[in-house]
Amino acid sequence: MEKPAVLAFWRKFFIDLLVGTFISVVLLGFAGFAFGMTSASMFAIFYVLPLEWSGFLEWMIIILATIWLGILGSFHGLAASFIKVVSKKLSEMVLGLHDLFDILVSEVMFGYIGTNEKIPKKELAEKFDNVGKKFLEDLKLKKGIFSFMYRIIFGVILKVLKFIFLDDVVEELRKRKSENLGKADVESAIRRVGVEFVVSAIKDNLIILHIVNGILMLITFSIPFLYFWFF
Repeated sequence: MEKPAVLAFWRKFFIDLLVGTFISVVLLGFAGFAFGMTSASMFAIFYVLPLEWSGFLEWMIIILATIWLGILGSFHGLAASFIKVVSKKLSEMVLGLHDLFDILVSEVMFGYIGTNEKIPKKELAEKFDNVGKKFLEDLKLKKGIFSFMYRIIFGVILKVLKFIFLDDVVEELRKRKSENLGKADVESAIRRVGVEFVVSAIKDNLIILHIVNGILMLITFSIPFLYFWFF
């Protein structure tokens, strides 16, 4: 696919991420909200009410804690939903991932096609970051309530593609016996690495993202409890 078609593919992917998975988003978002409300109730019953402060002060603290835990619970639930759905959809979008990788690598290697010189990995990494950033800007994911989560997920995909490019594709290119590198050499190197391997690596990173989301949820939820525990 040409770059405009690849951009259209990934825009549609992120739209379907919300629209096509509405039930998952609603269920996990509600689960996060319910967990937040449960935590707020426990906070009120076991921490605030036993202090027997004035009614106004007690209710103000409870309301603030409920808003804090409810909003964060919903956010972490939605984050878990998006990560889960992306992991599931990765196996459905092998072609789009291959075309994305092909375009990114081709643009990075554009200035080096026709030469077989040894290129420093640091230079290639910087070029890949710049090309990936430009592609992300072209996707125009800045608008919308879920754009922040979209950009994080696409950033994870770009990060994995960069490391695979530097460690595997570049190594394949250095094995070429031809005197000058050409576009066919770049495409062949990408095919030899295999998109299935890329999908597996991205899924591993999404599992880490799940763990980070869970840890952040525990930290943010514990703030009201810890404040009353220590002070």
